[in-house]
Amino acid sequence: MSEGRRRRNGEHGYGTVTKALHWLIVLLITAQFVIGYFLDPGGQGRGRGRGRSGESGRGRGRGGDLDPFGEDALLTVHIVVGAAILLLASARLAWRLATPLPPWAPALSAAERRLAHWTERVLYSAMFAIPVTGLWVAFGDDDALATHVTTHIVFFVAISAHLGLVLKHQFVDRDGLLRRML
Repeated sequence: MSEGRRRRNGEHGYGTVTKALHWLIVLLITAQFVIGYFLDPGGQGRGRGRGRSGESGRGRGRGGDLDPFGEDALLTVHIVVGAAILLLASARLAWRLATPLPPWAPALSAAERRLAHWTERVLYSAMFAIPVTGLWVAFGDDDALATHVTTHIVFFVAISAHLGLVLKHQFVDRDGLLRRML
């Protein structure tokens, strides 16, 4: 098979571009959640009711002292990685629309196919919703934090279903489903 044909999805499975975009976004989202965790240690960080010195205050958004590209290097990295996720999600969606998916893995039942289809839709939505709502919080509105957190919850439910399906096929059914994306 020619190298050009291996870049695209096809009968052979997922192409190298799809795999690269998938795993790059997995790495960036993982890094983003780790960075985000350290931005708000112990749930008492700047985002909800406490300023830098522990006094009451908004700390972020309207009326706060947030400077996304100021002294807080970790916050700046978090915002830049979020923007990179948005760009890669856009590239990934464009690629997804431009190249057909490979045939379903034969080992997937009809119910598993529906689950995979819906988790893909939710995960694609989350790749946009999480960074957009994060930027909404960072650049202006603390009240958007609840929406940002809600997008995380939706993401974690969808990723749990996605990973659960992959792990079931990898370790219970042992049908090699994971190899399709490696």
